[in-house]
Amino acid sequence: MKGQIFIDNSEIGTVNFKIIDESMGAIGGDFVATENYREFKNEVQKLTNKNGNANSENFKFRVFVDNVEFNPIGGICLTDSKEFAEIYLDVAGLTQSELEKVRG
Repeated sequence: MKGQIFIDNSEIGTVNFKIIDESMGAIGGDFVATENYREFKNEVQKLTNKNGNANSENFKFRVFVDNVEFNPIGGICLTDSKEFAEIYLDVAGLTQSELEKVRG
């Protein structure tokens, strides 16, 4: 299921989510950046290099699926390394009903 990713109110990309760990309420997928992501890219890459990812403690990430905002209690992590061409986003601590939206 495709989701939209925001930092605050700025849409920075999309992800075609898959459930990666149902017991942890975790979903993830490859991140496809929008033009707005350029504003955050350098900081995300610095945090990825330093900490392994940029997460909910660094930015106010927001995830929407079918125009419904998810409330992941485990947080949101975005991994963007200068060394790799892929950007990955994962979300943890979703409710069963949120996972059902991803399952489709």
